[in-house]
Amino acid sequence: MKLNLRAVDLNLLPIFVAVVEAGKLSLAADRLGMSQPAVSAALQRLRLTVQAPLFTRSRSGLSPTPRALELYTAVSTHLQNVAQALDPAHCFDPATSERAFQLLAPDFLEFLVLGHLMRNLREVSAHISVRMQPQQEDWQRQLLDGKADFAIDSQLPGDDRLEAEVVMEETLAVVARLDHPRIQGSLSLEAFLAAEHVVLPARERQVLPLDQILGKPGWRRRVGAQVVSYGNLLPVAAGSDLIATVPLRMAQVLAPTLGLQVLPFPVAVPAIPVYLLWPRALQQDPAHRWFCDLLRRQLAEL
Repeated sequence: MKLNLRAVDLNLLPIFVAVVEAGKLSLAADRLGMSQPAVSAALQRLRLTVQAPLFTRSRSGLSPTPRALELYTAVSTHLQNVAQALDPAHCFDPATSERAFQLLAPDFLEFLVLGHLMRNLREVSAHISVRMQPQQEDWQRQLLDGKADFAIDSQLPGDDRLEAEVVMEETLAVVARLDHPRIQGSLSLEAFLAAEHVVLPARERQVLPLDQILGKPGWRRRVGAQVVSYGNLLPVAAGSDLIATVPLRMAQVLAPTLGLQVLPFPVAVPAIPVYLLWPRALQQDPAHRWFCDLLRRQLAEL
């Protein structure tokens, strides 16, 4: 008849392993923080469970029987694995982990970061994966609901269950095609306001420095086209007389291949802080902390 594990007191196994490894009842009891009678009683109960003698007495202490050695070989490694799995300090090894991290970020950061991030990640892990997700209006709810591990955004969270840390600052620039008929090498505020712009949809619940500046009387962009992502702003500007306001890093990388000139924003614009955000509930997860450090380093290198 197959043994029913629910009828077995599995707490007896760590006691048994400790006695085999210590070789003496008194020494095992000290290591376990138990009394000798309690350890002896546990061994007796285990002997009844396996229906075989486990130890014989000798001058040096207790010697395991062949049945005990067989049992020790079978359970000691598994107990060690269980202990490591339950110990937060040892349950994550990037070299063997197959964790998939979900990351919310604007597409321009996906373009700038992901390739370098994966290269650095593969130096320490062959199986950890990163899954980028579109950044929608409910991105904070996605973090709180466990649908994403991290977000990168210029918007501070409105929920104290989310942690936020400034990891970089972004500067705005303006791009126009190299042979633009009215913009060459420099850009005045008057030329900026007179030009047609390709823009992104307005985001709810957020006011960026650019919007604050352009909110002054008479300072309003002439919107010629609206696209859904940062990545589409530059090709539209490259193929038309429209101009676009974009993150400087993105412009510097893509402008040479698209035939664009990169121009300073025509008025002083404060640098925009970029935050790394995550659920506070995950702060004690060693895998989450490890990947958070990796993201910090990668973003700091941009």
